[in-house]
Amino acid sequence: MRSQSWYIALLIGLMCLIRFSLSAIGYFYPHWLMEQLGIPVVSNLQMPYIIRVWAIRDIVLAVLVASANRNTVKTLLLACVAIDVTDIVSAHLSGTAGLFNTAETWSLKLTAIAALAPEITALVLLTVREAQEQNDLEKKQVKSLETLP
Repeated sequence: MRSQSWYIALLIGLMCLIRFSLSAIGYFYPHWLMEQLGIPVVSNLQMPYIIRVWAIRDIVLAVLVASANRNTVKTLLLACVAIDVTDIVSAHLSGTAGLFNTAETWSLKLTAIAALAPEITALVLLTVREAQEQNDLEKKQVKSLETLP
């Protein structure tokens, strides 16, 4: 996130904030988070453990992305997008299999979508910026070659 434009840093910061805060709550209060998401503990006894595993993964990702330099942030964002898409697909498949009702399934999907939206936006902006920088560099090189005798 270091050395980024303010708007890219804002999007990455928003994603890290969402990912880190939901994960911290999930790690320390998995039963409460399950209640908020509408997931009954009684029928999902292994879910608190799964939430803690998910939480640690997301806390580590948030810290890595927040501390990343300009060269590594794009790769980390791609990893975050892949993980969130996988989470959305997993929630959908679990709902389709009858493991969660519709409300529970959407709660799980929306938690991943909340981080996915700023991630994708930041990734697009980074890609556009890199293309513009490459184009500017090529123009400078051509211009400097034209000035040679």
